[in-house]
Amino acid sequence: MSDSAASPSSPASRPRDQRGYAPVDPGRNVSWRQKAARHPVTKAVLHPLITLVSLLILFALIFFGTLYQADHGLFEAQKLYFGYGFVLIGGFFPLPGASIALWVLSIQLAVMMAVHLQVRWNRLGLWIVHLGIMALLVGGFVTQMMAVESQLTLAEGETGHFTTSYHEHELAFWESHGDSNRVFAYDESALKPGRELEVTPYHARIKVRSYYPNSDAFTTKATNGPTYINGSGIGMLEQRKPEKEVTQNAPGVIFTLSEQGKPDREVLLYGQELNPLNIALDGKRVFAQLRLKHYPLDFSLHLTDFVKNVHPGTDIPSSFESYADLSEGGTSRPIKVWMNNPLRHAGYTFFQASYAQAQGMAEKSTFAVVTNPGRVMPYVSSLVVFGGLLLHFLIKLIPFIRRESAKTSNP
Repeated sequence: MSDSAASPSSPASRPRDQRGYAPVDPGRNVSWRQKAARHPVTKAVLHPLITLVSLLILFALIFFGTLYQADHGLFEAQKLYFGYGFVLIGGFFPLPGASIALWVLSIQLAVMMAVHLQVRWNRLGLWIVHLGIMALLVGGFVTQMMAVESQLTLAEGETGHFTTSYHEHELAFWESHGDSNRVFAYDESALKPGRELEVTPYHARIKVRSYYPNSDAFTTKATNGPTYINGSGIGMLEQRKPEKEVTQNAPGVIFTLSEQGKPDREVLLYGQELNPLNIALDGKRVFAQLRLKHYPLDFSLHLTDFVKNVHPGTDIPSSFESYADLSEGGTSRPIKVWMNNPLRHAGYTFFQASYAQAQGMAEKSTFAVVTNPGRVMPYVSSLVVFGGLLLHFLIKLIPFIRRESAKTSNP
């Protein structure tokens, strides 16, 4: 046997599996990665069937979720098919939500990287690729959990200090102090019948009697006189089935307002009331309203002009343009927002969404506002994956070129 031949016990002489890995020699020292790879739990987690089933579930959820959206609206489809619960396909076949399937794939990817992806320089490109994929999944979770979509509608000459939710409501109490308000609010999720809530700034308490996600309101004339305190003359609420588009729902709440040493008051608030209820609390004049949730801005936008361009000879709009002044920290600068050219500032993105124009009234511009901490993650992860693939290609290419050059020089 020549000096260059491998001994029967050498790693090069041992048979390899289908993936090219040599089996672990029981007589050698075994690393924690090798032990972990042989553990039954690891093998179960990394079973290819789990990956295949997760991908098929995601495909089914996208397909059936798209069909569901046509009849029930986008928001309901997102909540039902892409959350963390379970959905019944066809009313009887359960499937986990898309978030659960993505978590399973993320765990598989992390375990595979930990126990199977070798830490070697010629695997650096593969590590970068897998880290890029992990960053993409993490960015998706950040977007799902932390992204907020809202809107801001301004008439020409009007200044906006906050945005409003498309569909989420809140029960708000506030005092008006010129351009600023001191607001205390509860999200609609807290308005459970029978629940008692403290209105801390005004030393008062409310007990929720009824809350309807969607309702009809009837005036006191239709109910033979006032029953509740209400600023719009509403005397009764009737529960309705939620609308397909959640933005069309009109919630209503009835609660008992209590202050120490004073008689209880029964209050009714309706989600489509334009004006808030003016009520005395703790010796102060306080406004109360069931309204779309407000998101305060750290700056303000003043709409100076809105321009609508139309196609020649028609009334069909071709573009919308909003001209505004952005004020922050005592300084102001002009900005322009138009179709496909949003304003990005302080983590917010303002898109030109729509407009309103009534005869004899000032034009109004509506901005779709998005705050998404994970906004840049898809771009970063795509660059990382591309860089990893390029690096892995070069790592494999250089030895190949050397081998081919050696063959040419030594025929």
